[in-house]
Amino acid sequence: MKIATGSAAGLAATALAGTLLSSPALALDTSSLKACGDGAGWPPYTFEKGGQVQGYDVDVLNAIFASRGVDVSVEMPPWKRCVLQTKAGNYDIALSASFNEERDRDFLLTEYYYTLQPSYIYSTTQHPNGLQINSVQDLDNLRMCGLLGYNYTGFGVDDSKVRKSAKSFEQLVQKTEAGRCDVFLARYEILAGFKVAQGIDYLADNMKAVAVPGNSGDKFYMMISREHPEANEIKATLDAGFKEMREAGQLQAMLDEYLN
Repeated sequence: MKIATGSAAGLAATALAGTLLSSPALALDTSSLKACGDGAGWPPYTFEKGGQVQGYDVDVLNAIFASRGVDVSVEMPPWKRCVLQTKAGNYDIALSASFNEERDRDFLLTEYYYTLQPSYIYSTTQHPNGLQINSVQDLDNLRMCGLLGYNYTGFGVDDSKVRKSAKSFEQLVQKTEAGRCDVFLARYEILAGFKVAQGIDYLADNMKAVAVPGNSGDKFYMMISREHPEANEIKATLDAGFKEMREAGQLQAMLDEYLN
């Protein structure tokens, strides 16, 4: 599936592409790259609309690679498949990945290019008096639920204790409302992104989101397949682009196109 550039944010990214990287361009022999994001949706970073993949990640890729004549296509399979197929070399880049040691070993991780606020969400019907969560360790004593294939290390919880059978946020809400989970874990900005991008409010009715205590933010990276012959050059290109765009305020400006 091709990247969408028809949105206002996408057009802005394309316009920026020719002016972003003032430093000498790194030589890339490849003329195309294949990237994948989470098929469950990860708005405003990657989401499908009108048969095309859109979002912040798409805009950042356009801005960095378009001026180099590199075409990037983005597909959205289930996240677990995205990770496995990138490791195998069938995709070149997996988008919006949090850090853990296994990923650091299996892939080349870029520098981070955004942060999210880890949160826990509970049902006020099941817990009308709220939950006494004073530290992240308190969460480890609850029935925590999460999405299949996701990594919650950045939340500070024991990732092995997170029940990861749900395939969508809708299922997580249903499990929590039914009392099968005390809480489900999510990054708040993603839940807000669904409401902005698709009109889906996962925090409607009786669901309440609370920031994980003591957690100032979960960093996200792109994961590059070690099977690609130019993996190091791709990483260097992305890292240089992130740095220059962050210093110029362009990363935040692209994100604001979706959140404001």
